[in-house]
Amino acid sequence: MSSLLQQFHDEISLRGYSARTRNAYLYAITQLQQYANQPLDNITDEQLTAYFRYLNLERHHSRATLKLQLNGIHFFYEHVLKRDFTIQLSLPKRPHKLPQLLSCQDIAALLYHCQSLKQRAMLALCYGCGLRVSELTHIKVADIDGQRQLLKVCQGKGACDRWVILSPTLLTLLRQYWRAYHPVEWLFASTYHDVVYPLHESTFRKALAKSARLAGITKPCSPHSLRHAYATHQL
Repeated sequence: MSSLLQQFHDEISLRGYSARTRNAYLYAITQLQQYANQPLDNITDEQLTAYFRYLNLERHHSRATLKLQLNGIHFFYEHVLKRDFTIQLSLPKRPHKLPQLLSCQDIAALLYHCQSLKQRAMLALCYGCGLRVSELTHIKVADIDGQRQLLKVCQGKGACDRWVILSPTLLTLLRQYWRAYHPVEWLFASTYHDVVYPLHESTFRKALAKSARLAGITKPCSPHSLRHAYATHQL
């Protein structure tokens, strides 16, 4: 790794960016360097503009991908090269599509087709509390206040804790799950070589996708879809 790329990596890490963002930003810079075929600090504004035109018109990258690339390069200019990023780039307009929301009937079908009590508890908690998948997989047993019917969601997006209400039905399901699985620390855990870890996000995503397939649901169905449905059904 070149000294500039190493400095870039260090700057991102010091600012507490997630691993996903760090990797995306680093990928953006390495791809730019490959395209320009010269040291990063020698790339001209004209080459940078041509690079984004190439990504848009020839590689057909989405607006979201272009925005992520732009943010990574902007960060590199500002914090590593210590140069003002003055280039004005026009990103393609975001297509406006009405989201295909999961209905209450869809949620019921997903719960019915879960393959285990654990999967049903995860899906019900994700939907019933409007959780992000990263929040769901890091819930601890101690975060559940059954007496007050509350769930403490720790260090979610923005590193802010919050309390959410547990419905009586959801709380009953969680108690049923606890009696069956006896989780100790993490509410939903996995074990590898006798070491207990929080459940991996992909495990829940796969379980949700299988439930959707068995239920015959063709709408987009992801943890974010559950969160969106939760927000909509509260209206």
